[in-house]
Amino acid sequence: MKYLFELGHQPHISTAEVLAVLKHAQIEYKEIENKNDFFILDVIATEEEIEELSKKFGAIIQVGVHVESDGYPQNIIVDYLSKQETGKINFSISPTNSKLAISIKKELKALGKSVRYVETKNTATILHNKLIESKSHFTVFQNNVYKTIYIQDIEGFSARDYDRPVADNVSGMLPPKLARTMINLAEVDTEAVILDPFCGSGTVLNEALSLGFKNIIGSDISEKAVADSEKNVAWLIEKDNLKKIKTNIFLSPSTELSGKLKPQSIDAIVAEPYMGKPLHGREPKIVLDNQTDELAKLYINTFKTFYKILKNEGTVIFIIPKFKFGNVWLYIRCLDEIKNLGFEIENFANGERSLLYHRPAQFVGREIWKFIKNN
Repeated sequence: MKYLFELGHQPHISTAEVLAVLKHAQIEYKEIENKNDFFILDVIATEEEIEELSKKFGAIIQVGVHVESDGYPQNIIVDYLSKQETGKINFSISPTNSKLAISIKKELKALGKSVRYVETKNTATILHNKLIESKSHFTVFQNNVYKTIYIQDIEGFSARDYDRPVADNVSGMLPPKLARTMINLAEVDTEAVILDPFCGSGTVLNEALSLGFKNIIGSDISEKAVADSEKNVAWLIEKDNLKKIKTNIFLSPSTELSGKLKPQSIDAIVAEPYMGKPLHGREPKIVLDNQTDELAKLYINTFKTFYKILKNEGTVIFIIPKFKFGNVWLYIRCLDEIKNLGFEIENFANGERSLLYHRPAQFVGREIWKFIKNN
């Protein structure tokens, strides 16, 4: 069956996440098209399987399944909706197409149906009108019709971002959606022991819990960060009534974790590390050069510890920042040293070596890397 994935504002990261989730679930797929923020795949899986897997995504806006039928979109949608036996039909179309919607509405009324067209300004409109439950939101792409089976859980992400007891807007800037995506990129089972050694206010830890992980570990050099993470994790466990959870959140520099954790006890590390002092974009180059040198030392020494505590073939999903100076990027030179420590860089499932998370106005780019510990 063909499935449509609507990509987020960093499409290359979204595609890598989709393929990582399918690959980890051992679901076969064939790429059909990647265009206009839509990623089309031919997938050997049932609608129910993809609907369930889609709940894992952090960077996907919606997922639709191809409605197998001949004819133009208007005929396909009318034929599909006309088979609803009872009640008023509420439907919507993306991208918004009032002309098409009016034609569909007229045809359905002529068939004796009670019909209401919902103009979808955003995904919240689809959710609030319960169009997922009624299976009556459609995406039209290149004259193909896709019935929406999943919409991003915007309320869940918002709650874990804004309703948690402590939100650190100074150091805890990792968005929950990106944290969730990074966990998915690790391609590990929920039975795995997962560590965030720069846990901040616990964003990665909470997203891991919301994905079903049972054994999470967090550490930070800041006492406040540790306290914040403990509060936020306890809040989520209580709010979602999570059972049989093991948590270990403690104070430690990332370079000294081998004194706190057993050798080869960690399956996966997912982290946005300390990325230096906040930038305003007017720093002299020497300031940025000094910052890149300091961070390179920190990351290399941190990976020395990672090698001791990670299991063989353990995975590290790690952000390495780069800094804008004028029209050029200044890089942190640490990859060769990390490889020499016993790690190899693994390409993401979409073939990219690293994934850049960046908005045009920002002076810092987050480059996501995947490292595997060698035996």
